[in-house]
Amino acid sequence: MLFLEKMSPRTITSANYITSVNGMLHPTRMMSEHDFLYILDGTWEVIEEGIPYELQTDDLLILCAGRHHTGVRLCNPGNRHMYFHVLPTEAERCGNKQQGLSERKESCMEHGKENTQKICMDKMEAAEGSEDPRFLRSHTLIHCRKEPKIRQYFHELISAYWGGDAQREDRLTLLFNLILCELSSLQAEMVGGPGSNSMLEQVRQKIYSNPQVFFSAPEMAAEFYICPRTLNNRFRDSCNQTFSAYQMDLKLEMVREFLAHQPDAKLHEAAVNFGFYDEFHLSKAFKKKYGYPPSKLRGSIDKKGTLD
Repeated sequence: MLFLEKMSPRTITSANYITSVNGMLHPTRMMSEHDFLYILDGTWEVIEEGIPYELQTDDLLILCAGRHHTGVRLCNPGNRHMYFHVLPTEAERCGNKQQGLSERKESCMEHGKENTQKICMDKMEAAEGSEDPRFLRSHTLIHCRKEPKIRQYFHELISAYWGGDAQREDRLTLLFNLILCELSSLQAEMVGGPGSNSMLEQVRQKIYSNPQVFFSAPEMAAEFYICPRTLNNRFRDSCNQTFSAYQMDLKLEMVREFLAHQPDAKLHEAAVNFGFYDEFHLSKAFKKKYGYPPSKLRGSIDKKGTLD
């Protein structure tokens, strides 16, 4: 585990893509920066402080500054990965040093070499730090296949690193913190804690950005590598309705807003824009939800620009 401080200015010292034609060992070193390593295609074993991590495609490994890491096996020939190195903040240096000491003391305790009471105090202090909302307490190895934004922001960060933009440093800080936000959501989802609806937000975004399409539960579930039943269960837990019912309600709300702001639009146009078979299908669904036909609502917008 390691601590990463969110929403803090950052200095990226290196970033790039690497393709290993013949396979390569991870270098043996102890860096002053955090090393973020993302596998684009292939497999690789990297060892940090004696613990081996087996990486596969769309895995992210975060090697903490000040910890020893090495490799004893070549990655596969043709391996493609990307990386960046980022300087830790002062708070991270303190938090990760304390975490490392706590882990080592716990190991010593198992061999009878430390005072139990002192170890417990150290672990309590580390736990208090992990609950601070300013910090992400991250796993070293994270499977990112279900969170494509991490890969996307990684690409954008490398592009910004090599770019000559006047706002380069601001862009790098922003992109790094966006990665931390996505990692926070992903890891919360893994343990079912607050923010575990990250996948649902992506589904909603998919619907927003494709308003003319009605997605079936099987095709949406396949995109997120889950079964339709799991998709529906997630929506029931979060919204008290199935995916299809949620999508219909959202589409009708989008139609309601569209017609209120576009009083001259024809109902057929609204049906096409929002994925309904025809205006009759739309009108029937609309009246069932709101209790009145869509024609009643056109142009009904108050002076503040909100729907009546």
